[in-house]
Amino acid sequence: MIGTQQANTCFYLPTPPKRAEKWSHLDVDATQALIELNGNHWRKILTVMAKIVVNEQDWRQYRDRDLLKRDESIAIGVNSLCCDAQLHIICGKESAETLKLDSAEFLPLDFQGATLLKHANKDIYLCPYLDYRQFPNIQINFLRQALGLAPLN
Repeated sequence: MIGTQQANTCFYLPTPPKRAEKWSHLDVDATQALIELNGNHWRKILTVMAKIVVNEQDWRQYRDRDLLKRDESIAIGVNSLCCDAQLHIICGKESAETLKLDSAEFLPLDFQGATLLKHANKDIYLCPYLDYRQFPNIQINFLRQALGLAPLN
């Protein structure tokens, strides 16, 4: 688990980033340290995460200063949902398969050609992997709309 243990929002990913031995999600430069150690791939992941959850703040500032410190966590390769989270964002097919989610319980949400799957009774969303090509801004804004957040500029 990376981030706040009692986070309201949990992102589920299949593989962890490299982390320095004494790295902590509470470090002032925590996200920048992950980006420096893991490169562009994790910069994209953290950017998409920030774009999804930011509220009334620039997503860049949120990613660099607040992401994973306030109300988000990343569960990696887990086979069950985090019990403390209210909102679960399952990122990519591999994460969904590891969690053994029943696809029959999910309903498609469609908006301008963007499709996401939402659990019929819970705040669980099956989303593309957190990469710009798979999860472009139109889908990010669609998910934000489904979550009751304003679209990004």
